[in-house]
Amino acid sequence: MAKSKKNVIITCAVTGSTLSPSMSPYLPVTAEQMITQSVDAAKAGAAILHFHARDPKDGRPTNDPAVWQTFLPPIRQQCDAVINMSCSMGKTAEDRASAAMVMRPEIATVIVGSMNYGRFKKAQDQGISEFQHEWERELYGPNSYHVVTDNTFYKIDRLIDIFLEQNILMEFECYDVGHLYILEYHLKKKKLPRPIVVQFLTGILGGIPSDIDHLLHMKRTTERLFGEDVEIFTHGTGPDNMRAAAYGALMGTNIRVGQEDNLTERPGRLFRSNAEQVQKIRRIMEEFDIGIATPAEARQRLGLPTP
Repeated sequence: MAKSKKNVIITCAVTGSTLSPSMSPYLPVTAEQMITQSVDAAKAGAAILHFHARDPKDGRPTNDPAVWQTFLPPIRQQCDAVINMSCSMGKTAEDRASAAMVMRPEIATVIVGSMNYGRFKKAQDQGISEFQHEWERELYGPNSYHVVTDNTFYKIDRLIDIFLEQNILMEFECYDVGHLYILEYHLKKKKLPRPIVVQFLTGILGGIPSDIDHLLHMKRTTERLFGEDVEIFTHGTGPDNMRAAAYGALMGTNIRVGQEDNLTERPGRLFRSNAEQVQKIRRIMEEFDIGIATPAEARQRLGLPTP
């Protein structure tokens, strides 16, 4: 018997830590920008909103709970989208989880595996070589060739324990096929509620590219390792983001778009908002009669309580 076709859950990654204000005036930085763009993206069809935080003075990434407090509560009041927080900043697992412990999101991310991140290529992909702020010049300059994202087995294990103790759903970000096996190793030792939520983060220089054959391999490997009780999300970073989302929707996975992952709609044209990105992928999906999930449906499928 054929499987019933599920609606696709759209995540909108509103702002991130690896693209910067010099790349686009439409990248949300201030609390007002975060609130407006998030609520508009939810209205456009995003069931999940994924967040990083930025210092409103210059747009640099921060994990300061005081900054998170300026925009997350108003967003929660103004829309019913699922709140997903990045927990990627900090040297220790406790550092990375610190803001989430204060803000209590429905979902928190756990990056699976260490890798070269190639931030310099992020700037190249967005067509930017001159920057407004010193922190941007540092982030994308020669020192970026020395940066390795440090996600040790201990840190992954500790983050899983923290979020299990706090009853916060985890989204496991996997940048390559080997990360799926790292995740399997950790989950064999843990009793996590189902479904397992796996995010394919593809297209960085140190990970797997966003080509369809790679995405299919990631999907088939995930399903072989974790069975049917898994919710997969596909997103590609850089200019191939929208194409990767379309591939994901056609493969039957959930998807992610947003200003965190890519700022350019096509060469020479910037996306003007997160909502514009959600609207574009919806148009593509509608051409193939692919339905989108509401926040209520997303919560039901992910095992989250109704607010």
